[in-house]
Amino acid sequence: MEISFEVIENYRKKYPYLKDEDVEQMLDLVNFKALEVGELFVKYEEINTNVFLVLNGLFKSYYLDQDGDEIIMNFYKENDISGNWYSTLLGEPARLCIEALESTTILQVDIKKLDALVFDNINLLRAYNHILKGKLINSLHKIWDNMNEKPETRFLKLQKERPDLLERIPQNQIASYLGVTPVSLSRIKKRVLEK
Repeated sequence: MEISFEVIENYRKKYPYLKDEDVEQMLDLVNFKALEVGELFVKYEEINTNVFLVLNGLFKSYYLDQDGDEIIMNFYKENDISGNWYSTLLGEPARLCIEALESTTILQVDIKKLDALVFDNINLLRAYNHILKGKLINSLHKIWDNMNEKPETRFLKLQKERPDLLERIPQNQIASYLGVTPVSLSRIKKRVLEK
């Protein structure tokens, strides 16, 4: 399997300082992985040292609360970069799972190999730094929103920023992501439609 031209061009546009040799060095480290619906990329309490780029498909990251209920932390779709950062960066067992919601193809890279590469390549280090900062900022926004925004506001934000997820993901999982029950989500959607 080959990486599409669009994927490479997308990252060239985001990081115009990357040279051909930088991209080639990065491509030498990655490998493809295909996952079927329900297959786990990261299992609870497993140490996983890979990060990934979704080429096509969809993941959810979640954990189980004390009652065994699934609490969804995030969704990752095409062109999203992620991983189990807790396990990947700290080398500790995963505290959450990452599961394919659709047949999904990813590029994955071992973080240790990536760290070694960027240590000697300032352009890749800049891109890596930018990606990690973006992940941190997104996490801070999600924490802030969950603590300070009403569920309806969080729904409207999801509808505005990631509308395709509302079509691709079952409503009970959207509700879990928003921190509400499916019944509450139905009420929120009804109020939004009435406005």
